[in-house]
Amino acid sequence: MLPLFLLLLLLLLLLACPGSSAAGLGVTARTLSPCYSADLRPASERLVSAVGCTVLLTVPLLKASKAVVWEYKTGSGEGVIVDYALDRPTNTSRLYENRTRFNETDFSLQIVLQRGDDRLYRARSESEATGWFQLRVVEPLAEPEILGNSSVKAGANTKLVCNVVEGKADLYWWKKNGELLLGSDRIQFVDNTTLCIVKAAMNDSGYYACVVRNEVSQNETSFLLHVQNAANVVLPMILACVVIGLLAGVFVWCKRRDRPCRGSCR
Repeated sequence: MLPLFLLLLLLLLLLACPGSSAAGLGVTARTLSPCYSADLRPASERLVSAVGCTVLLTVPLLKASKAVVWEYKTGSGEGVIVDYALDRPTNTSRLYENRTRFNETDFSLQIVLQRGDDRLYRARSESEATGWFQLRVVEPLAEPEILGNSSVKAGANTKLVCNVVEGKADLYWWKKNGELLLGSDRIQFVDNTTLCIVKAAMNDSGYYACVVRNEVSQNETSFLLHVQNAANVVLPMILACVVIGLLAGVFVWCKRRDRPCRGSCR
């Protein structure tokens, strides 16, 4: 019975301890509009946003709020973003300089996100602190590119490769002429990034689109594939050979006309 009593007493002391976040104070964050590539709804404990977006971090009113500090934490250590006190100017660290806005009335903090801002954040006063808030920063996807031959002979194999130029995609899928493309014996996907067409047919011609998505963005690009009939390839080659043969015959005939006669009567 005594150990339980001591445990309850210790818990009460932790709740009353200055600087403790055990009292349930938490940070709420949301991405500000306009930011087309991120979720704009408020979130607690964790928010996913995008590079280039502005996030607003808000906190409940802190006790002894004559001094407030916004801090961040990474695997390599901790640091200060903004250090505010009534009796001196607000100090912003060089890492966040020119891309933060601190509100001295409600102690909220706006940050224009960059690569590397994927960190834990909290606010702290002289007597208490919020819990750590996780901010995940993802790079929006640029328009991908499709690599492959735009023209292929009927009956041949071909492949189209979807290459993400900027950002990291979590999902890939393919469309043909605006419709979702499903796999089959002839239509095969390799890691979803590569589309293989086995023994291409005439009806495989069309616009192919690669769609990519991650947590904050979606983008796509299209590619026109033309499948040529084998007859359309062979006939021009035959005609070319005939023309070359005729030209060669005319050349030989002209040479023979210009040749002087030998053995003529003297």
